[in-house]
Order: sequence, then C-alpha cells, then structure tokens
Amino acid sequence: MPNAQISPGSSVAIIGAGVVGMASACALNRKGYEVTVFDPYYPGEGGSSKANAGHIGASDIFPLSTPGIHWKALKMLTDSDAPLKVPLKDFWPQIPWFWRFLLTSNVNRFKRATDALSYLCHNSIRDTKELLEYCNIAEKIEQNGCAFIYDNELSFNKSIKSWDERSSRGFSSEVLNAKKIAKITPTINDKFKYAYLSHHWAKVSEPIDIVRGLADSAKINGVTFRQERVNSVGEKFNSILINFDKGNSKYDAVVIAAGINSVSLAKSLGDFLPMTAERGYNLTIPLSNIDIDIPIVFADRGIVATSLASGLRIGGWAEYAHLSRPANPNYFNSIARISQDLFPGLNVENANYWMGSRPSTPDSVPVISKSLKIDRVFYNCGHGHYGLTHAATSANLLCSLIEGEQNLAEIKALSIDRFL
Repeated sequence: MPNAQISPGSSVAIIGAGVVGMASACALNRKGYEVTVFDPYYPGEGGSSKANAGHIGASDIFPLSTPGIHWKALKMLTDSDAPLKVPLKDFWPQIPWFWRFLLTSNVNRFKRATDALSYLCHNSIRDTKELLEYCNIAEKIEQNGCAFIYDNELSFNKSIKSWDERSSRGFSSEVLNAKKIAKITPTINDKFKYAYLSHHWAKVSEPIDIVRGLADSAKINGVTFRQERVNSVGEKFNSILINFDKGNSKYDAVVIAAGINSVSLAKSLGDFLPMTAERGYNLTIPLSNIDIDIPIVFADRGIVATSLASGLRIGGWAEYAHLSRPANPNYFNSIARISQDLFPGLNVENANYWMGSRPSTPDSVPVISKSLKIDRVFYNCGHGHYGLTHAATSANLLCSLIEGEQNLAEIKALSIDRFL
C-alpha cells in the first residue's frame, strides 16, 4: 500500500534540474504529486546534462570496474592519450572511493552490478521514448544503433566475450566487416577494420533541448520552479524542511537529484553516499566537414562521436579530479588531435570546448533509494555518464519508492544501503 504521508496530492520537492531531476519531476507530476524543483541554474544549465554525448546507451550494461581493471588502469595512467586521468594531488583524497571501485571488479560484485544495470538498460529506450512522447518532444530521439570501432584484431577479439554476454541478456548486435564499416561510417579513417553494431542504442538531437523540453512540459502541467540554491535539508515534525538562500519551505517529501552536489546533502543528513566527480571533456564543431548517421564509440580510445543539432560532438575520457580544479586545456587539445586521426579531413576550427562533472558511484550503479536516516527523503543520483540513458527509468522507479514499494529486487539493488 502507498505510504499515506506521501500519497498522490502530497508536496514533493526535487533538488536538481538536470535530466534526472526533470524526468523525476515529470513522472511525479503525472502521478498527481505537487512538485517543486530547486536549482540555482535554469534546467539543464548547471551540470553534466548540458553538453553530454546525447546517447541512450542501452547496451552498456557493465560497470566501469571490470575484472582485471587494476592492470588496465595502471597502463592507461602512463599513456597521455589514454581515456583515464587522475591528477596525483587529487588521487589521495579519493583512495576510499577507488578502493570500492576496485572491489567492484570482484566476480560476484561485478555480476551484481551488471544485473542492476541490465535491468535499467532493458527499459531505458522504451521509457525514454514514452517520456518524450508524453512531453511532446518525441521527434528529438532516434534509434539507429551505434558502431563500436576497435583499433585492431586483438582488441576486437578480446571484446567478443562481452558482446556474447550482452546477447545472452537480450541486447542484440552484429559484427561489421571492413566493407560494412566503410558503408555505415564512411568518414572515419579507413584503417579501422573491426567493429560491432549495437542495435540497443539511441541518440537525441541535442541533450540540453531534452532537459528544456521536459522542463517546459513540467511547467505547463503545474510544476513549480525555484531558482534557488539549497543549503540544507532537515526533518521538522511530519515534514521535510528545505533551507535555501532566500528562506525555507516545508514539503511532504524531498528528492535529492543534485548530481555530484548530492554528496554534501547526503552527508549533512548522515547518509553515506560514495560518489566522485568523473569529469568528461568534449568539443562540439559546428562546421566539421564530417557527416555521421549513427553514434560512434571508438572503444579503445574512450572517445565517442555524435552528430547533434549544434554540430559534431567528440569527447569522452574520465578524469577523476576535485570539483574546483579547472578544466585541463591539454585534454581538449589531445582530443582534437586524436579526432583528426579518427576522421581525416575533420575541421576543428571554431570548436566549442566543454567539461562536465558526472556523478559516479564505485559500482557504476545509480542510487535510487530512501534515505537511511530520515523518512520521506529520497535519492535519485549517481548515474555517472548515463544520466540521459537511465533518467526515465530511474524516475519510474523513484515513483514506486515514494508510493511505498520497497520490496522489488530491482529497487533493493539500487539502494544506498549497499555501501554499508
């Protein structure tokens, strides 16, 4: 039975107006809740929802910490062009997080994380399409698959096991030979001869437009937006009190969907939420001279390419660094240089550079959970670089939690208590 205190008609505040927060707002509004969204920025402008790759990566079911990751990570850290970056000064404070990250590579933990991500992924494209249709922006998503390109035969052969595992879990794909690669991705370097085409993959026309579209729909349907920075959350009688820069307000429930900023709010409540900033870099080129019809993942480079309304977006990588550290311009230069090798004839002039901090958990699984310390506080965060991929499905699970459903195995796998 739904919790009587948080039944439809109750007031729910959502902290965070990124794609996860906006999907949550739309889902709860549809259920009949009175929703208010808090964020110091306009929807989508303040975090990593603004300029991500635009992918719905439904076949990416594995956590980042794979078996043997420690050897791979050491190798990548010594390669200036590798997709993993950790500034030495920022490494030491993150040791507890990296230790939990390494623990995920244990066979049993890896399987549990893969099971949880597979559940989210099975529903992600369907739920995203349904959400965008409800918000009258269904034309902004298309599903034509994604090409995973490998540097050489050895790397390709090593990947076969993971593609077989995806297939066994219901995520179909097909091998692309050199002829098919040339046909599907004609503008990439012709040295690439090995690839897979994942069918369970979609992309949007422009990530920030998705967040704005969700926000516009939410406003039309009665969701209130307050451009305020939340300083603290606390319990007061039978309500949750939110303190923000210009005052405070009480709500029947609160959802913390503030990306990496969720960590400080959780700490103030006494919850342990191990997330760190996985910073991604990209460049968007308005006039690139390159046309690609489907998203491309250069699997050995940690680089993805997508054709968006704003231009060709090329980026990726993972830099685990403190939030206050400025973006490293050398990384932008490296991505631009590598991209010109991947796409001969690429024009990188007038490229727009962007870096965003993605909220990453050690097991790559988001936290969709009740607070362990305060009743009527919920979390929907920690999606790493899959916020757009899992936003709609996460919002549906959040609704189930708020309505009182806590016994679903899928919800238990996403609970914050797994870190205890």
